[in-house]
Amino acid sequence: MALVFFDYDGVMVDSLETEARYFAEACQEVGVDAVKTAADMAKLSEGNFYEGLADLGVTADRSAEIMSIYAKIKNDGRFSIDAFPEVFDVLKKVAQTYPVYIVSSNVSATVEKRLAEFGVEGIKDVLGADKETSKVKKLKGIMKDYPGEKTVFVGDTKGDMLEAAEVGIDVRVAVTWGWQKPEVVLAGDPDYWFHLKDEFAAWWEGFISAAE
Repeated sequence: MALVFFDYDGVMVDSLETEARYFAEACQEVGVDAVKTAADMAKLSEGNFYEGLADLGVTADRSAEIMSIYAKIKNDGRFSIDAFPEVFDVLKKVAQTYPVYIVSSNVSATVEKRLAEFGVEGIKDVLGADKETSKVKKLKGIMKDYPGEKTVFVGDTKGDMLEAAEVGIDVRVAVTWGWQKPEVVLAGDPDYWFHLKDEFAAWWEGFISAAE
């Protein structure tokens, strides 16, 4: 068997421009100028997003205030993000075979709503930033429940790859249609990487077949 983790933003949805626009708006409301553009959001994702904010002088209280405003924006009718249906199709199949967790810097409810929209069932849990901002802590917490199990992590940023390596993920899979340029993502030294969604789907088909 294998324990599988998927990131959300950039992997399942084309979210960078929209996330950046409204995250910047939330920042402005509390007088923070750490994020103004999509490039700022992408840069912060080269490591842990929230640690990056802290490094820029944004306190934990300010971050929490920003996230609260941001969550409200997501429900006010303006927030619309295109999805990658092919990835949701992959996720459905993977979740039928392996325990799958979504580990994201987004809001858990946002991710859960999108999973329901695409009919994805069987996900063990969705752990967004509202539950814990550190992906390292979230990954470690889940892995404790699966001692000795082979682990796979799918992400779209250098930060994802580095955090996955820090906790000892066995197979780190990068996709390059997300938040960062391919060369930035690959600087995180993933074990496998995919530029095309059909190749990503084919790799998972092989992974599942091998298990069966």
